[in-house]
Amino acid sequence: NTKHHSVFLILRLFLSSNEVNVATWGTAVQSTTYGASWYAQNALDGLSYTFTHTTWQTDPWWKLDLMKTYSVNRVTITNRYDCCETRINGAEIRVGNVSSDVTSNPLCAVVSTIPAGATYSYSCHGMEGRYVTVNIPAASMVLTLCEVGVYSPVGNLATGRNVTQSSTIGSWITEQAIDLDPGFKQPSSTCSSTNVQTNPWWSVDLSYIYRVSRVVITNRLDCCPERINGAEIRIGNSLENNGNNNPICAVISSIPAGVSSTYTCNDMEGRYVNLIIPGDSKYLTLCEVEVYGEGVIKQI
Repeated sequence: NTKHHSVFLILRLFLSSNEVNVATWGTAVQSTTYGASWYAQNALDGLSYTFTHTTWQTDPWWKLDLMKTYSVNRVTITNRYDCCETRINGAEIRVGNVSSDVTSNPLCAVVSTIPAGATYSYSCHGMEGRYVTVNIPAASMVLTLCEVGVYSPVGNLATGRNVTQSSTIGSWITEQAIDLDPGFKQPSSTCSSTNVQTNPWWSVDLSYIYRVSRVVITNRLDCCPERINGAEIRIGNSLENNGNNNPICAVISSIPAGVSSTYTCNDMEGRYVNLIIPGDSKYLTLCEVEVYGEGVIKQI
């Protein structure tokens, strides 16, 4: 299956550096837009020949909404290659959770200069935030960006592991629950889902026994948030009943659409982490499953 292979190739690339670019999963806006094609989203398209561009104004800015809070290792900025490379000079990079005022979030770095077409990396030392902004605090300025990257550490034990589920509906394959993408843009290619069935389940094999401190579940944004209600999170070392007889960490009462909820597991030991919804005519849809803990205790 080509899609399976591409998913795991991408995951291996992510894991090799222990960080992932979360910028492309978000949405961008800017203070003004010059012309018909210099959109804010151009800084996230991976193309070296498309740019963002504000009009001439006081304090121009560009803002990225990551849709959830991340720990930010670093931010990269690629300057336009064709002209005007000095326009980026003095730009501020900010990371935080305030949306309304782009200058109120903490400062990560100030851009002194970036050569034309070059990409510079700015360390943010784990600053936490949902919003990443680039602004130039001066009058009569233009802000133009080629690309912006936002890199977050991968500490999720589930990433890159073997996963299974009781059934699969359409393209909602099992691995999409651990692809690091919360699925806010296109859930059918970034979330997993079973068919409607009795007792649907999903399972990740961590390969080793860990002490699991918490499990984070991200619910789908586009519809049907109530489908997750009643799901059990189970952790243990048994494969009896596909791992669904292992001890319960938590029962999910509800998760609002697009929200990531954390469930404390108090260092339960286990190799297998399962989610199962007991009952008839149920779907199990997961946009992201994250597993955090300590180990390795041992391999079985």
